[in-house]
Amino acid sequence: MNGEKPYEFVGFPSKRPDRKSGVGQDQIQRDLLSGTLELTMETLTPVHVGSGYTDFVKAGNQEYLAALQASKRVRDNATVRRRYLIPGSSIKGAVRSIVEAITASCVRIVQNKYRSYLPNGYAGCSKVDSLCLACRLFGAQDYQGHVSIEDAVAPPGSLVLIGTPLLWTPARGTRGLPPRYLDSDDRASGRKFYAHAKPAQGPDPRTCIKTGTQLPLRIHFINLSEAELGVLLTALGLHPQYRFPLKLGGGKPVGLGSVKLTLNALRLLHGDQAIQQTGRLAQATVLEGNPLEQRVKQYTKNASELLDSEALQALANVLAEEGLNNPAPADPY
Repeated sequence: MNGEKPYEFVGFPSKRPDRKSGVGQDQIQRDLLSGTLELTMETLTPVHVGSGYTDFVKAGNQEYLAALQASKRVRDNATVRRRYLIPGSSIKGAVRSIVEAITASCVRIVQNKYRSYLPNGYAGCSKVDSLCLACRLFGAQDYQGHVSIEDAVAPPGSLVLIGTPLLWTPARGTRGLPPRYLDSDDRASGRKFYAHAKPAQGPDPRTCIKTGTQLPLRIHFINLSEAELGVLLTALGLHPQYRFPLKLGGGKPVGLGSVKLTLNALRLLHGDQAIQQTGRLAQATVLEGNPLEQRVKQYTKNASELLDSEALQALANVLAEEGLNNPAPADPY
C-alpha cells in the first residue's frame, strides 16, 4: 500500500479510450450474447451500504444512534418482511469502476478544477454515438447500458451492529489534487482503490451485513460480444489468472465492504439459438461445472484485446485477498 495509506492508484492505460456507438437494447442481436450470471456473494468483512437514515439500535442493554443498512420489504409467501440487502446500484458502481480502470475507458465525473490533471482523451463521454467501453456496458447520459444487476438480499439474521473510526472527506480544503495523488508530471496518478484489510474499531456505530453472509446475486446482460462478457467476468474477480474480492459500500478505508463472488451458472442466449423463427425467446442454455469453467476461460481469453494487462495486474495487486491479514488504520491518515 501507499505508505500507511489504505489505498493505491491504478494508472491510466497508455491507449486512449476507443469510442464508438453502442448496439442498443431494442432487440436481441443474433451474433451477440445475452443472458444471466447466477452468483453467490460472500461477505469477507462487514458490509455497510447506508439507507440514508439513522435511528436508535439496541445492542445488549444499550441503545446506539447508528447509521442504518439499506433494506426493503420483501414478500415471503404470504408475509411481507423487511430484509437487509446490498443494492444492485452499489454493486454496479463497484464493478463499473473496475471496468473503467482495466480498460481504456473515460473518467466520467470530474469537477472543472480537476480536468487539467487527466491524460488527454480521458474526459467523460458526451455523445451517444461515441462511447467508451464502460459507458457502452453500463450506460451514459441518454444511453441505457447492457448490464443490469439485481439487489443481493441477505438471509434473516444477517445484521450486526459495529463501531468504526470516524471518516473525513479526503483532501478537503485543497484547490487542486493533493501532491500524493499526482505523478512526476503533476498529472493524476490514476484511479484510486482501497485495499482489503481487517476492519478497525471506533466510535461511529453502523448496522452492517455481517462477515460470512452468503447472498444470491443475479446479473443480466444483453448484446455483449464474447470479449465484452469476458471483461465483465474479469471485473467480477472471476478471471482465471486474476482473482480478487471486490470492495463496495461505505467504510472502505477502515476495512468494510470486502466481498467475494462465486459464479454458479450462466444462462445464455447465443446466436441464432437466441431467437426462434417466431421471434420469441428460445429456452436458455444453462452452463454449470466444467462447461462453465471452460466458457469463462474462453471469454476472458477473448477479453485480452480490450483489457490493459498492466492496469489489470496493478488492480489485482491492490485488491489481493491477502490484504485481509493487514489491519485497517484506526486513526486519521
